[in-house]
Amino acid sequence: MGLERYIKLLTTYESGDKAEAENVRTLRRGRLGFWHLFFQSVSMISPAGAMAATMTSAANYAWGALPFSYILAIIAGTLLMNTTVWYSMKVASSGGYYAYVFAAVGPRWGVICGMMFILAYFNVVTNAILFVGGVFFPGFISTMTGATYAEKAWIGIMFAFILLIYILAFLGIRASLDYSLVIGTFELVFMFACTLAVIIKVGSKNTGEVFHPSLAPTRADIAIAALLSLFSISGYSAATFLGEEAKNPRRQIPIAVILAYSTVALLFFFMSYGLTVGWGYKNMSQFAASLVPGVIVYKRYLTNVVGWFMVILILNAMFLGALAPLNSCARMIFAFAREGLVFPKVFAVVDKKQNPVVSTAVVAFLATIVALIAGLAMGPFNGFIMLVTTASLALYVGHIIANLTLGIFYYRQKQLNWFFHVVVPVVASILVGFSIFFTMYPYDPVTLACPIWTGVWLILSIVGGYLTPRHRLDAAQRRFERVQDLMGATYIKVEGAAQFDMSGSKNEPELSVEADDSGHRNSQGNSSAKYVDDELITATAK
Repeated sequence: MGLERYIKLLTTYESGDKAEAENVRTLRRGRLGFWHLFFQSVSMISPAGAMAATMTSAANYAWGALPFSYILAIIAGTLLMNTTVWYSMKVASSGGYYAYVFAAVGPRWGVICGMMFILAYFNVVTNAILFVGGVFFPGFISTMTGATYAEKAWIGIMFAFILLIYILAFLGIRASLDYSLVIGTFELVFMFACTLAVIIKVGSKNTGEVFHPSLAPTRADIAIAALLSLFSISGYSAATFLGEEAKNPRRQIPIAVILAYSTVALLFFFMSYGLTVGWGYKNMSQFAASLVPGVIVYKRYLTNVVGWFMVILILNAMFLGALAPLNSCARMIFAFAREGLVFPKVFAVVDKKQNPVVSTAVVAFLATIVALIAGLAMGPFNGFIMLVTTASLALYVGHIIANLTLGIFYYRQKQLNWFFHVVVPVVASILVGFSIFFTMYPYDPVTLACPIWTGVWLILSIVGGYLTPRHRLDAAQRRFERVQDLMGATYIKVEGAAQFDMSGSKNEPELSVEADDSGHRNSQGNSSAKYVDDELITATAK
């Protein structure tokens, strides 16, 4: 989009105020290609890091049934991915799921959904840095050298780790993703090759017994394991938060999401099987207690050099696995602040490279404080389990909200497909709901606080959404629509009606469709559209 058209778009809306125009600037457009989007998702998933952290946590509950828990997770994850793909073909924003629900049912539930994803990604950062400092470092030093270090040394390691993450985030998203692209490719190939070598060397110990849920202590344990397994492969959604910076977001993001998820889901299933038979499926109750079981298995069946190399790869993966959610969380907060919701406008400040520097710095600082408190209060390992479980609960509550609004969005497009837009999202939500329930009953002392924190956050988000004054919601709607217009919005806007009739009667509004992905219906300033809560209202000036 040329500068002349950019300025024209900003000045054709109701408010021509310069400060108002500043609030609707998008992040730098068109600088990220397909493989940047793909590896943003892969980095969020962090195969080597998740193998060391989240997969180990899942094994703590699933025991020898770890591969079975991944089968459940992959099924549920595939159904959840459906919502991401369909939304990303229509809406492009740095707000990700916040923007999707915003476009579907308005700002209030957009805020509620977005706040759940903020809690989720924030706690991905917190659990990653706590795991590296307080769990992984003591474990690998003990395993590889037999030495130990001071009890509270994890605090210094954690601070150093988050500082490195912040420095790369400060350099800009392009630098982050260029690094991810090179290292991520090697990580995927190396993890697959090492796991294949373990499975071959296991030989006659390969077995189908690991696909039986009875190997887990209880049904509740297999449910928690499935939720954590699902969380370990859930980072595919990270590409959606780069919607304003991608070259062709509505075409490339859906493909990047599908490819990233498919690649990593198969790799995780493969790794869960290889590590289980490599460790010994009857002895998996001791798997998580070793702190670095993956390193131990690769060292046992391959060489010490591979073991050390795996340590380096895991540290790098944890680095990228914290950097990706930091970038995603900061961009979502930026989108909130730009639209004038929840966060003050200072969080929408960007640097010369148009990176959201204020929100990035605040997320990094607060994540460090929360991780420190959790580690000191519960111990590093239990603190990590609590933070990662909270992140998974918040993430899937957010996914459920997005799932249940997808049908509404496509109904309003007059493009509703009952199977993909209603049935699949509802089934996915039910499956995730069962896993969420079993994290609460019967309760686990370590994870007891997780549904409480998540529930309190959800309630506060709902209350905050419904207490937000109408004029602020309307102003947020105008800014949101301006951003979508600047991004060449392609989803349908209702014209010429003040009500949305769910019955589909003859009074239903007329609809118009954007014909071209780069087109722009409001380029001449002829009309403006806004969503107000669950109704789409349009004022048309001819």
